[in-house]
Amino acid sequence: MIAKSFGLVILFLTLVSGLNAQTITGKVSDARGPLPGATVLEEGTQNGTQTDFDGNFTLEVSDTNAILVVSYIGYTSQEISLNGQTFLSIVLNTDTQTLDEVVIIGYGQTQNKRLVTTAVATVKAETIKQLPISQAEAALQGTIPGVVVQQNSGSPGSPQTVRVRGIGTPNNSNPLFIVDGIQVPNLSFLNPNDIASQTVLKDAASTAIYGSRGGNGVILVETLKGQKRKMKPQISVNTFYGIQTLFNKPDLLNRDQYLQYYNEGVAAVGGNTAPGFRGAFTEEERVLLPDTDWYDVVFDDAPIQNVYGSVVGGTESLSYSLSGGFFDQEGILGGEGKSEFKRRNIRGSISIDLTDRITLDASAQYQFSDLFTVPQNNGGAGVGISSFINALPPIYPAFDEAGNFFNPFINGGTPVANGVPLNSLGAVTNPLFSIAISNNQATQDATNLNLSLNYDIVDNLKFRGWYGSFNNFIFNRSFTPLLVQPEQQFDTSTGVNYTEIKNRQENRQWGGTFEYNFDKWVSDDHDLDVLVGYEAVETTFIGGDIINDTGSFLTNNFDEVNFALSEDITDATVTPGVTFPRNLESFFGKIDYNFKEKYLFSAVLRRDKSSSFGPDNRVGWFPAVSAGWVISEEEFLNGIEYIDLLKLRGAWGISGNDQSASPFAYAATVNTQSSYAGQPGIALTSLSNPVLGWEELTQFNVGLDINAFNNKLGITLDYYIKETSDILLGATTPLTSGLNPAIENTGAVENRGFEVLVSYRENYESGFGWNIGANLGFNKNEVTDLGETSFIPGAQLSPQFNDFATRTQVGDPIASFFGFVVEGVDAAGNLVFADLDNSGNNQLTPDEGDRAIIGDPNPDATVGLTLGLNYKNFDFSAFMSGTLGNDIFDATIRYDALGTNRPASYVTEPSAPRNIAVSTTPNGEQLISDFHVQDGSYLKMKNVSIGYSLPKDVMEQIGMRGLRIYVSGQNLFVLTGYNGIDPEIGQNNPNSPLNIGIDQGFFPQARQFLLGLNLDF
Repeated sequence: MIAKSFGLVILFLTLVSGLNAQTITGKVSDARGPLPGATVLEEGTQNGTQTDFDGNFTLEVSDTNAILVVSYIGYTSQEISLNGQTFLSIVLNTDTQTLDEVVIIGYGQTQNKRLVTTAVATVKAETIKQLPISQAEAALQGTIPGVVVQQNSGSPGSPQTVRVRGIGTPNNSNPLFIVDGIQVPNLSFLNPNDIASQTVLKDAASTAIYGSRGGNGVILVETLKGQKRKMKPQISVNTFYGIQTLFNKPDLLNRDQYLQYYNEGVAAVGGNTAPGFRGAFTEEERVLLPDTDWYDVVFDDAPIQNVYGSVVGGTESLSYSLSGGFFDQEGILGGEGKSEFKRRNIRGSISIDLTDRITLDASAQYQFSDLFTVPQNNGGAGVGISSFINALPPIYPAFDEAGNFFNPFINGGTPVANGVPLNSLGAVTNPLFSIAISNNQATQDATNLNLSLNYDIVDNLKFRGWYGSFNNFIFNRSFTPLLVQPEQQFDTSTGVNYTEIKNRQENRQWGGTFEYNFDKWVSDDHDLDVLVGYEAVETTFIGGDIINDTGSFLTNNFDEVNFALSEDITDATVTPGVTFPRNLESFFGKIDYNFKEKYLFSAVLRRDKSSSFGPDNRVGWFPAVSAGWVISEEEFLNGIEYIDLLKLRGAWGISGNDQSASPFAYAATVNTQSSYAGQPGIALTSLSNPVLGWEELTQFNVGLDINAFNNKLGITLDYYIKETSDILLGATTPLTSGLNPAIENTGAVENRGFEVLVSYRENYESGFGWNIGANLGFNKNEVTDLGETSFIPGAQLSPQFNDFATRTQVGDPIASFFGFVVEGVDAAGNLVFADLDNSGNNQLTPDEGDRAIIGDPNPDATVGLTLGLNYKNFDFSAFMSGTLGNDIFDATIRYDALGTNRPASYVTEPSAPRNIAVSTTPNGEQLISDFHVQDGSYLKMKNVSIGYSLPKDVMEQIGMRGLRIYVSGQNLFVLTGYNGIDPEIGQNNPNSPLNIGIDQGFFPQARQFLLGLNLDF
């Protein structure tokens, strides 16, 4: 009976509860229209939903008098009492306090942009999606002032070099990359579609919390994640397909111009041509010779395609995401299997509330890439494919009558084209032959695992612990096959070889932080947040194992070749690799304080202990302080309604660079293969330096942030002084010691700069809106000290010059071009060089004292411009980027080789140097001088997109959240004074800044035309 009565009571209460339950519908908008994705939550519960693309929502609440909390990033939240209402029309107002942005500042911390006191900039997913890019770093190019992204090559999959506020050291100047809190060597393993945001920490006050690793800037990447709310799985598919083409060619001599140039050269030497070179060409021979455009022969249109899909979802206590993609880009030079980049990746993340206070987050990613490359930006004989294109005259055909590659060099004989004897050119070869025998492949298997535990111990006290690992296995293969064409003397039988190189990098990282917020400390006007933490990082490079077999193989197919198919494996040689470990142990703390969100203060202190440095100097301290004044909160500005934010900030800090030396640079080295008096032994080759430490970067920054006109106008200004000290350089060791120089901390570099970021947006009731943005970053680089080192040479150019093209010395920028200064051309057409040391030498043959700084590859400024337009369902965007004030050293012409091609200006301009087509007497072109230096400033149209989205009512009928189709063009045109193929030139070695801005046959970026589709279900 009691049980029955109890059941009736429960039934009654359930019926009463059901009577109070109510389904609520409504619409959320702002002053311009509906707000899709706004959150509607029943107060005091986890019961909530989000608005659809029209701002509509439906929510079943427990009580007709419940209170709904409506929120949206960048808008003031509203609490609305239902009071029996079943339909709500809600208009949210822009929140000038949030400024529509939350900034990631590292170690799980975020901060409202209003309260940030350091130099931090963010690129969000919306911007990245407008740039169909293959490498994640490319999204930073031209979008953030003070950040230079160098395209090291237009070759598919080529790495990007990122520089934050100039080059701080002649050693490794790469920034620190952090993905979801875990250190990684670069971002090449990431699919750009998986990126939610990229944040750049630019000044030392923001990077000091990363201590000895943050001196060159820090790139924080956050990836795709789900959201914890009741929601159906959201599926997105993004795909595009396009064609790439060569969009620019240098103006070289065509057939008729070359024959004119050659014949004039023969006349200039009175018919006494160099040994082996023929006399002038006749008119009858001219009409028989081809007019080969080697750019048309070698370059071809190539496809590019991308497919990406993702699923995100969640419940009240769980969120998840799963994504995967495929990307394939063939090169316009070489094409499939020769110049190509393929990437496949899959990634997943999950976040689970284990309890009300404990959350477990996990993510895992696997990426496989396949990279094929052709030799380029190298003038060396046999490998410089791009330089051959410039050097080979147009009168040489690509193929002979039998379909063989035409050989411009016949050893002991004469090449013949259509019955016309040609000169035998030993310095260059047919680029098609060079491509045919060049097979280079690098496969990369990268895995990334992140685990973190967040524990709200008590109110305002949080613990976060994490573990992460990154493993990257790189397998390089190269193969020179057997290619025999006797008619053209092509025979690689003595040069057949197959090589494999294996490398592996392992990163492991773990640590934890405690964060306590003194909620409204002392009074409601004060806010104090304290973070303390510990971190350990282990990085190990394993490999460099090289196996090479110079014998014959049973196959000529690069896909099939391996050592098992070697005809005689005993020819193989094995060179063992090395293992380089690095260990870092750190303690750090951070304080953030503000008074009434008007007066702001932050301080950081980090202690690092690194295994990379001497036992007497492994511990370093890295402090930083910053402060801000939100002037717009002062009473004297209360009456100025158009100013939403006016903030002045200043910062000072010290951070470091621990990547400039090998892990054992502090140790003495020995040679175990030495001998004395016929007896084997061990000899000391360099001394140790037990006090060797990291390079230290001290930076001062002052900035101003302005938001006005209801946050439509945004302006950010920054001025900085960045000084690098204790640069790692070789010590001066007496030659009589017989020892190599030890590495020591000496030398200094200074970067000074000014950055401007301006944006404006406007939307109208008609459905039309527009936005525009511009950023400009100025930087002046200067070497202020090199210790006992007088200068550092760089960029040895062979065989054109057989000399170094750059010099790093005190008083000038890093990697400045160094050579002779040309005063003009004499009456005979020889270059006349300035006698800078007043030695009275012959100015046609200058001496060492006449060398000087002749150019600077570092830009004075970088610029980025964006424009966006939208009208109802149509959208348009354009993006331009460029540099100002940088120079390019043009090393694409083979001045060292007789009979090679020249720019068309050599026959169209009377001031061209003396004709040396067949003369062994040089005219000065063979020397490194400012004759070869050009202005490298440019402004390039990087992207233009036009899109159309289906109307929302149509999408609802077909059960979709969104469908957008677009056409896009990349690298559509470039404005530049450089007469080479592409002014956007990076550096040959991504880890060394001493060879930048030098064109030795650069693989150009392609013009792309894409058709894309975005689907959301």
